[in-house]
Amino acid sequence: MFRLWKKEMKRILQTRSSLLFLAGALILSVFMAYVPVTFERFSYEENGQKITLNGREALAVKKDLQSPNAGEVTPEKLAAGLAVYQRCLTAYGDFYSGEFPLNVHNNEILPWMAMVTRLLEIMADSETGIAPEYAQITEADALNFYDRCRTHVTDLMNLEYRDNPAVKKIAGKMYDKVQGPFYYYPGYNTNMTEYVGMYLFLLMFLCVMVTTPLFCSEYQTGADDILRSTKYGRRTLAFIKILCAIPISIAAFTLCMTVFMVISNSLFGWECRRTSIQILFSAATLLPLDVGGMQNLIMLAGFVALLSCVSFTLFLSSACKNTTIATGLSIMFCLLPSILYTMTGSSFSAYLRILLPSGGLGGTNAFVYALTSYFEFLKIGPATVWTPWLLLTVPAVEIPLFLWLTVRTYCRRNL
Repeated sequence: MFRLWKKEMKRILQTRSSLLFLAGALILSVFMAYVPVTFERFSYEENGQKITLNGREALAVKKDLQSPNAGEVTPEKLAAGLAVYQRCLTAYGDFYSGEFPLNVHNNEILPWMAMVTRLLEIMADSETGIAPEYAQITEADALNFYDRCRTHVTDLMNLEYRDNPAVKKIAGKMYDKVQGPFYYYPGYNTNMTEYVGMYLFLLMFLCVMVTTPLFCSEYQTGADDILRSTKYGRRTLAFIKILCAIPISIAAFTLCMTVFMVISNSLFGWECRRTSIQILFSAATLLPLDVGGMQNLIMLAGFVALLSCVSFTLFLSSACKNTTIATGLSIMFCLLPSILYTMTGSSFSAYLRILLPSGGLGGTNAFVYALTSYFEFLKIGPATVWTPWLLLTVPAVEIPLFLWLTVRTYCRRNL
């Protein structure tokens, strides 16, 4: 059996399409990790002229301006930042207007922006959810920041789930574990997190393309009829293919995501992994995580989803009579959660997204958004469950199910 496994593994890795897909996954890991830094822009005025820096140079200047306020986010820092904001607004007007002095914005507003934005968020009206003007926030509000964060979560739950006390109770218990103080280190931004989600989807897609022809290509050529007549038997042959597809996918994921994370964190700064996600995304984010913990959790969800998709693809490959049909179905099921979730936004698409293997990968349906941006809870029987937990557990349960269906379908073929 081991000799057969080695030959099958060698056959897969020597196939031109497999090599192209795996090489593409590695190249994309470098490309996708580097692209976000190219979006960085920094403009300033010198001798009456506007000068714009791009890429890593712009990122370095912005980090240098924000670094004096790095570290623990204290109420005193928030009060100081609020005072700077209010003074600048009084002197120059709205800093989002084109008339606000650019250098004043860079030197006065930018260093405090990440923290004071969160202060504005938590001061939203409890009835309407509308944030106030900066001038309406007081020093006392800033000094009461962490208590106000908890009140803000309660207000949000009352607005979004007014008639669902179970959700409010669950969210309250989750946020009780979010203990201050928060921390902020400049550099890493939300664009980088979005690219993590996009790359996980592309990596899953490429691994699925490697897996698709494993069974059905041999049906198509007739080679499977010969293999079935050997002494090894159908079950052994099915296990051999599974034991090739899963390790290749695991190795590809491990290598590519390691390269991706090393490059991205090196570009934006490894210290940024200590930034609290409550400062980076929303003060109401329900898990007590920093950016490093968030990255690890997103990769775990991506890993589980990728293996679930590969397992489902093995099942499709074992059930389809040719590669064209298997490839078409694989692509359709990879894209379906994103298409339905984006186009309909209905409760049906939310449940379907949970059930399909690629439900946590893709566009707005991706795990990263469920973790950081949405308050989404689904009712499963008598229980109410936070969506990210479902996006982690359901694909994990589906992996052995799809592998069992693969073996069963292959063994029963033509019976």
